[in-house]
Amino acid sequence: MIAVSSPHLSHWEFPLAIAKVAEHYQAWEIVAEGRHSLAAIKPAFLELSPSYDLEWSVHAPLSDVNIGALTPRMRQAALDEVLECLRLAHAMGIDLVTVHPGLLSPLAALDREAAVRATLASLRAIDAAREDLGLRVALENMPEMPAALAKGPEELTRLIEGTGLGVCFDIGHANTVGNIPAFLSIKDRFINMHVHDNCGDRDRHLVIGEGSIDLGRWLRAFRPYGGRYVIEAREFDRSLVSKGRLEAILASME
Repeated sequence: MIAVSSPHLSHWEFPLAIAKVAEHYQAWEIVAEGRHSLAAIKPAFLELSPSYDLEWSVHAPLSDVNIGALTPRMRQAALDEVLECLRLAHAMGIDLVTVHPGLLSPLAALDREAAVRATLASLRAIDAAREDLGLRVALENMPEMPAALAKGPEELTRLIEGTGLGVCFDIGHANTVGNIPAFLSIKDRFINMHVHDNCGDRDRHLVIGEGSIDLGRWLRAFRPYGGRYVIEAREFDRSLVSKGRLEAILASME
């Protein structure tokens, strides 16, 4: 199943956004910030969603959120944002949430292992909440940038080892690191997938086919995968171009 996710949608009033998404897609991964923080949209969601034939997932808040922060109060504030997102997703009947790992602040850049330990502690708390609520939570691999953790499968699996967390594989992120093939080793842990394109230089979120990713080759390689393919797009209208191209790729795999 193909879904859409876009921060562009988070600037729209929820009734407009849900109608637009339902016109073109079967599923929507809500970016839970901006106008679409779950606390803000919960009443409208509960009222309107039964009228639409859509499946749902959530991308937990990511702006200003660092679950690997070395300052305890800052880490707790970030963790509280994610935990509230899990509770609200559960209350809204949404069972899949994708989260980002921690980031390397200037202080943490001098002690990467401390940031990893802080992230591990946060993810243990997230896993406990996930289990209590009966949710699926996926940790996403990050693109090539100095502040990123979990750019490769080794560190990503280290962060979720011993938990019930799954993986959200972002193929565009992996292309910036140049390590798409490395994720074949953990494909059985994928419970969500983000799909977009780039030229390997930076995380551009281009339309499928406008970058260097041989998406047909890699989607075949990552089979069997039974989750959603979430098109992450800068603009909703451009996502529709990606959708047509992704549909053609998936049809060729049948």
